[in-house]
Formats: sequence, C-alpha cells, structure tokens
Amino acid sequence: MSIFLSVVLLAASAATDAPSCADVEGWNAGRRGKTAAEACTAEGYGEAFRLGEALADLNTRRAALDARIAEGGGDVGALRRQQRQIDVDIEAIHGIATLRGWPVQTLSENARKEGAP
Repeated sequence: MSIFLSVVLLAASAATDAPSCADVEGWNAGRRGKTAAEACTAEGYGEAFRLGEALADLNTRRAALDARIAEGGGDVGALRRQQRQIDVDIEAIHGIATLRGWPVQTLSENARKEGAP
C-alpha cells in the first residue's frame, strides 16, 4: 500500500471518529441526556447543548407533575399551573430550535425514525 493511500485512509478514519461539533449535535446531545463532547468548545455548540439540557429537564419536571396529579397528591390547581408554565417554557425553547433549524419532535418520535426499539 502506498504511503499516500495510507495517509488518506488514516485521515478518513480520523474524521469519522471525531465528534461532530455542529450546533444541532449539541442540541441533540443535551436533550437526550448525554454529555457534551469535550472536543466541541464552540460557543454555539455549548449554547445548543444547554438549551437541549434545559428542554430535557423541563420534560422530566412535567412528567413528574403528571404523576403527582394522577395520584391525587397536592393542590391539583397549583400543579396544573406549574405545568402550564413549564409548557410555556418548552414552547419557547422549541421556538428557538425551530428558528435555528433543529429538530423539535419528541425523543420517542426520534427513536422511531432512527429505528430504535
């Protein structure tokens, strides 16, 4: 094998092993609860990751409120008000994501599209 071909193959394999540092990758990692890629230090990636994390946190909090309401615990009116505020915050994050061209479908919809069980 020639030196040139070896260098090209090595460069190609290194490129596929390196994480993608596109903003949308930060968004997806954050909303899926993954850790941010250490190699990705761009401000856009970091902001996208933090927005994804915030969305994941809001979805978790909303699900917890659903469970509390279903079991009849606490002041249901207050819990529903908290849900409405969370819904507003979720929609605001979805709005930012839409403007930036990032996917906003739910993770279960993503999993179906990606072929995950």
